[in-house]
This record gives sequence, structure tokens and C-alpha cells, in this order.
Amino acid sequence: MAHTHSRNTRPAPPKGRPAPHPSGHDTSGGSFLGSSIKGLLLTAGAIAIANLGRKMAVQAPTALAQDWCEGLAKEHKATLAVIDKLQDVSPEHPERRAVLLTSLTHMITKHALQEEQVIYPMLRRQDGDGSADALNRDHGAVKAHLYELAHFDKADPRFAETLSTLRSELEEHMREEEDTLFPALRASLSDEENTRITREMNMAGLLLA
Repeated sequence: MAHTHSRNTRPAPPKGRPAPHPSGHDTSGGSFLGSSIKGLLLTAGAIAIANLGRKMAVQAPTALAQDWCEGLAKEHKATLAVIDKLQDVSPEHPERRAVLLTSLTHMITKHALQEEQVIYPMLRRQDGDGSADALNRDHGAVKAHLYELAHFDKADPRFAETLSTLRSELEEHMREEEDTLFPALRASLSDEENTRITREMNMAGLLLA
């Protein structure tokens, strides 16, 4: 007597190929896509966490000062130290000059953002427009020097001359802030106000850290 096969019996899938879904649809593509998206999300999350960690590390010296005035003074010192290091690099090493200039530009840009978004508006409120506007003009001159330095050939004699001018103008600007304007502003504010602008300044710094 001949054997009959059940109508619902399916042939076994070839070796190495997954069994078909009971619905008859191939779900292997969906599984691959889902795994890919999950992998991308995990990678993006890891990058975001690493980036946040880097930002926290960059902002840490300022934040650890726990006072906006002292934090900015630390940044002033660190900025001048990078300029000094850059001045010590000879024209025979343009690549090294370019790397240090990039670092210097990032430091100054972050620092300027903190002051322009948080400190100078408070200074304007307490002291009128004069001091805050003068400091903002100083920042404009500094940014113009950085632009020139970025576009000079790094072996050009004008690079060293412009860098020297930048350092001189920056140091004068910093001394006025540290010795006169910032201590006076801090003294005019309550403890709560100083705590608040310290927090706001560090948050502004994290944006560009």
C-alpha cells in the first residue's frame, strides 16, 4: 500500500539555511535589520557617553575651583601657558605650530563664550555698559588675531609677530579682569548669585568643551 504524505508536511530546509517562519514569510532580513539598528544605537550611545566624559574632563579644572572668578583665572593661566609653548616652537616645525594653534583657539573660544554669555551680562547690569563693552571689543580683537594666525603660513615671520601681539593684548585684558573688574563684581553679588553664575558659566563651558 502506497504511503501518502500529509498536506501540511514541509520539506526540511537545506543545510545551513534557517527554517522558514510558519507564516511562510522570510524573517531573516528583519532580524538582520533589527540587529543593525540596535548596534548603531549602542555605538551612538557609547560615543555620546565618551564625548560627555571628554567635555567633563576639559571643564573640570574650572568647575573644581567652585567659584567663577577663580575658575576663569585658572583658564587665563592655562591659555598663556599654551601661547608660551607655541612661541617656543620654531618655524621649522609648522605642523607642531598648527596643532598648538588649534588647541589655543579652542581654549579661547570656550573661555570667551563663558564670559560673554554669563559674566559680561552681569557686569553690564552692575556697572553699566562701559566695562562690558570694552571687554567685548577686546574679545573681537583676539578673534581677529586668531583668524590671521590660522591663515598665515605657519613658517611666515608674521606668525610669530602676531602671536606676540596676541599674548600682550590678552595679558593686559586678563589683568584688568582679574585685578579689578571681576573681584568687584563678585563682591557686589550675594553668595546665592555667585553660586548661580558659577553653575551657569560651567554649563556654558560644557557646550564647547
